[in-house]
Amino acid sequence: MGVRGLKTYIESSKRNYLRSWAFRDNRLIIDGCNLYYTLYFDCNLDQRHGGDYDAFEEMIKGFFENLRACDIHPYVVLDGGSDHTDKKWDTIIERKQDKINAALAMSEGRKAKVLPILIKDVFRQLLHKLKVPLVQCLEEADWEIAALAKEWCCPVLSNDSDFYIFNLEAGFLPITHFQWDNVEVDRRTNKKFIHAKHFTVRKFCETFNMNANLLPVFASILGNDYVKLQNIKNLSWSDFSVPETDHPHIDGLLEWLSRFTCPEAISALLKLTDDKEKPLVQEALSKGIQEYELTSGYLAQFFHSETIPPTAFTSPLQVLPEWTLRLLLGGKMCSSIIDVLVHHRVFLISQVEDFQLPCSSEASRPIRQVIYGLLFLGEKQAAGKQALTIKTFTGTRKCYVKEYGRQQSEINCQTFEAIQTRVMEGLQLETLQKEPHSVRLQVLLDALGVSLEMLRGIKPVLQLQLLVTHYWLVNAQPPPSKVHLWGLLLGMVYGEFSSTSQTQRDMLFRLKKPQTGQRRIYLEHETAHLYSQWQSCLKWSLCLNHLLFSPVPEPEAARLYRGTLVHQVVGELRRGITLDSLLVRGSSTEQLFKQLKDAVVSLVGKNFIKNMRTGLEHRAAGRTQRDYNGQNQPIDELSSYFEHLMCEDIDDDDDDLNENRRKCKAKDHKTEIPDIYIRTRHKAKARNADHPSKKYERRCFELPLKDL
Repeated sequence: MGVRGLKTYIESSKRNYLRSWAFRDNRLIIDGCNLYYTLYFDCNLDQRHGGDYDAFEEMIKGFFENLRACDIHPYVVLDGGSDHTDKKWDTIIERKQDKINAALAMSEGRKAKVLPILIKDVFRQLLHKLKVPLVQCLEEADWEIAALAKEWCCPVLSNDSDFYIFNLEAGFLPITHFQWDNVEVDRRTNKKFIHAKHFTVRKFCETFNMNANLLPVFASILGNDYVKLQNIKNLSWSDFSVPETDHPHIDGLLEWLSRFTCPEAISALLKLTDDKEKPLVQEALSKGIQEYELTSGYLAQFFHSETIPPTAFTSPLQVLPEWTLRLLLGGKMCSSIIDVLVHHRVFLISQVEDFQLPCSSEASRPIRQVIYGLLFLGEKQAAGKQALTIKTFTGTRKCYVKEYGRQQSEINCQTFEAIQTRVMEGLQLETLQKEPHSVRLQVLLDALGVSLEMLRGIKPVLQLQLLVTHYWLVNAQPPPSKVHLWGLLLGMVYGEFSSTSQTQRDMLFRLKKPQTGQRRIYLEHETAHLYSQWQSCLKWSLCLNHLLFSPVPEPEAARLYRGTLVHQVVGELRRGITLDSLLVRGSSTEQLFKQLKDAVVSLVGKNFIKNMRTGLEHRAAGRTQRDYNGQNQPIDELSSYFEHLMCEDIDDDDDDLNENRRKCKAKDHKTEIPDIYIRTRHKAKARNADHPSKKYERRCFELPLKDL
């Protein structure tokens, strides 16, 4: 949600709507998604290379440590699935296209904001580790946050402008003005506090001598994610504004509304509307007012006793078993499964990648198809429940999910079948968590193309990340090179030691710090695309592992990928730096790297590694690559020539692809999104006869979903 232009108006107004507050010793309801979104961008963390999750984790740790120091008791609320009524569908599609455009802009060296794909996973994992109370809503969180703040009479921390409309007695604290990183001490009481800006509806309305009940009408006229009154909001409200205001349209509308009570204002608005439009306007205003009416929500009970709300057992959310609801509400399961079950769709996250290649999420689609198959295991039984409105595909006895991704720079929709593997026969979603560990593990291994024998010998704490790496090596397109694999593994090693001091890390690694500031840092598109594929595979493997009740331990996502470092390692290796020279001989980092390398070799086979591209050939003489300013820079000829001599197995097809790659310009969003129905099977792309997938028959994808 969000009211257009309201945040800027309030924060820049000369009327002083925001009052200073030395905030301490209080409960605080935190809009979790808004918090990690705002802080990640405000703290200028990496976006171009897929994210620096360890730096983000340290920042979030500091945030909650400072709250604790000021006796502030946080309660974090995350968004869940889309609203089951789909009343903001147009806004969802518009924002999806905006995110695609932003990722494209950043890949071309232009400024934009792109949130790394694993941020929510890192955030929720860290909050569980810090024991911060957390609830993930079943749908969007704004209304539930406001209802809880009203019930507990404590403020909300967010940047969402809808909280300027909800009538909360304890008020609203914009994150932008919440100086969490600057804890001060009150000299009189010797107690710590955080400087904040405080907003209350009561004081805001006193400025205009206006009834607070008119604010939802005001929000509806300006337009939010649910209500768009085109025929009203374009009237010249600025005629009613006070002189010399920066936002006369908003100020004038407030001045005009202050003349009326709520019913009188609606009547006056209808008089300004064409007769044909009056019924639609009246209905829209009514819905807009209802969006801000607060009653008791379910968050308080779940925070107190993990009580599942009764609404979760009514249409259409009744398709979710109780055990999945508990994990979802506790923030221990991916919220995307709600959209899959309720809407039969999923929105794929846009990343910085090569926009001339297929979307990076293509690589992880077979994993998602297994997730869909698990989620629809019990749909035949669920379909008999009273008042269920879930969509079905009659006549085919198959279930499909629409995936909203991209085709070059345009949003597109493709429909894929839910896949049931042999080992899934006879399983039910309702009782999936009670199945033997061996059964649940086999479903995961089948999805990732690994046999149980191949898993043996790998430490449990390393299993999922290495299974994902195996899957990525076999399925990524274009095929990863050795430098990409070594860079990824070295990033995992660095992450494992990220909790040590910087001095100790500098003694264990021989990597220079990434060049920043005025120095240009290159973004190589193939590398970005490959690592985006790996992150997508990890994200959906985490989701599958959760749905299977964690047959393998969940790794800490923040330890597995540091974008600036892995891109730097690839660059170093391509310049001729040897892998051994990047690690201190005999150190614990070298030992861990060897352990990871040996595990990968055991999964894919020595011949697979031997036959991989070196990765050096990509920078052959005469090549150029684009820097962050979108300009082409010549590569050092001697370095390129040296790397060219070292290259033993140039992939001509891949070289041609890179030579013909060109800029992809974002186009205007088209309202019609084509539906493409596709039946896919997951096949391991073995590159030699000794590849383990040749020995291990992938029988798990031979069966379609049966008779649900």
